[in-house]
Amino acid sequence: MDMIYWDHYYNIILLFNLFVVIALFTSLRFFSGTIAHIEASDELLRKDNPAFGISLAGATFAVTIMLSGTLYGNPENSVAYSVIFVGLFGILGIALMALTRLIFDHLTLPAVSLRDEIVKGNKAVAIADAGNVLAAAIIVRAVMIWVTDYSWEGVLALLGGYAISQIIMTTMTFLRMRAFGNIKKGSCLQEDLRNGNIALALRFAGQKIGTAFAIAMASQIVIYEEHGMVPILAAWFCASLVVIVIWKILCVIAEGIIFFRVNVDDEVLEQRNMAVGALQAVIYVSLGILISSL
Repeated sequence: MDMIYWDHYYNIILLFNLFVVIALFTSLRFFSGTIAHIEASDELLRKDNPAFGISLAGATFAVTIMLSGTLYGNPENSVAYSVIFVGLFGILGIALMALTRLIFDHLTLPAVSLRDEIVKGNKAVAIADAGNVLAAAIIVRAVMIWVTDYSWEGVLALLGGYAISQIIMTTMTFLRMRAFGNIKKGSCLQEDLRNGNIALALRFAGQKIGTAFAIAMASQIVIYEEHGMVPILAAWFCASLVVIVIWKILCVIAEGIIFFRVNVDDEVLEQRNMAVGALQAVIYVSLGILISSL
């Protein structure tokens, strides 16, 4: 039995943490439609709306990813203390997922109404929405694991890490929108998503998720300390930018090799080639995962 680590008290903490997380997860069905101001049963069962299904599946999976970051406990803390903070971090994480959707809807893509487009069955907007909330969940999970102990300082670190990540992600989306306008004259990314370009949505979602993995890599570079919150968040910001640049360079190299002599922009933007868009998304996500695993 020396080969198996077993700490009875710590395992009890983890078990209670798991119960809290499962309770939070199962409660999702009660407010998932409320967040988007959409009646879930109506869209899924009566209308058979695939766009809403994609959006809801993305949100559910995102919350699962985020909640997995709350399971870790500290054997030095009491069971009650651990359960309280696991619940707090879980509820806060779900609130941040809802806030992510609001930022995406009203700030990042103000010309696209997530609710209206998803109700209309726009699968492209639903894919972009799912990619955005999954990206946020990956980063929030990384911050939760990065915070080595449940405390009020940890809550501040979570909020700070989330704010930094949203600033970076939103800025990068604005840059991609400007680049899109330069590539496809007389059009914009938001308009193409509204017009149902699934190939573009797949690429967009892949870029979001890949960027999130690159930002999450900062949790393995910057050492968390409860004191000096501003310096470590500044270090997180700088580390994130460096890793994103490296990730982007690797993406350009990989795309140049895989799509040798292929005009990917024409395939995705003009021909709406979903195969190319999906492959681009996989490249971005795969390189993000490989970088974050270092």
